[in-house]
Amino acid sequence: MVVAVGFCAALASADAWAKPKADPLAAKRAQLAALEKCLGPSDVLSTLRNGLLWGWQKSGSPPMLETPKPPPPPDDYLESLDRDTKVCVAASSLTDEEQRHAVLDSVRKDIAAKSLDCMRFGMGRRVPVSIKTVRGDKIENGWQVFYKWSCAGPLQPEEVRVANLTSPATVELPPGVYSFRAQRKSPAGQVETVDAVTITVGSSPTGPIELPIQ
Repeated sequence: MVVAVGFCAALASADAWAKPKADPLAAKRAQLAALEKCLGPSDVLSTLRNGLLWGWQKSGSPPMLETPKPPPPPDDYLESLDRDTKVCVAASSLTDEEQRHAVLDSVRKDIAAKSLDCMRFGMGRRVPVSIKTVRGDKIENGWQVFYKWSCAGPLQPEEVRVANLTSPATVELPPGVYSFRAQRKSPAGQVETVDAVTITVGSSPTGPIELPIQ
């Protein structure tokens, strides 16, 4: 009986080892496939796929026989790809042709920013962003900064507040096109706002973003 039990346990263990390992890239493959289904094939999407799945050699690096596999993108990077897919699918059902094209163009711009950044840095990553509030030629502190993905048309994403006040307020974001604005309460209790500025984050160094106070 002991021998039989041991034999069965060995078989169960062997079956467990024989099972194929989960594909760590499955989630990325599914996201990219969903985007391609919605947007159609493109060189930009192919470049992003190659970078996220197999990696691009960083610009300026010495030649290598084999490009090392990239690390997994941060969770918020994958969430932004999910957002692109959901917005793309939702836009496809808009009856207003002008609105539909505008929203789909926003998705394409976001993918293009990710694609260029991935090719330059060899992986999906977060980009450090610094935001200052400026009145005339002087930096002014104490403003709350808000950002959101810049999407045209009716499918507006929610704003997110940067944790610290200016100047500078700092945040790390996945590559893409974002709208930044600032606000604060005046000593009299009134809410003052700084108009939104649209910035493409990624691919090239993002210097401090200056939000001009009028």
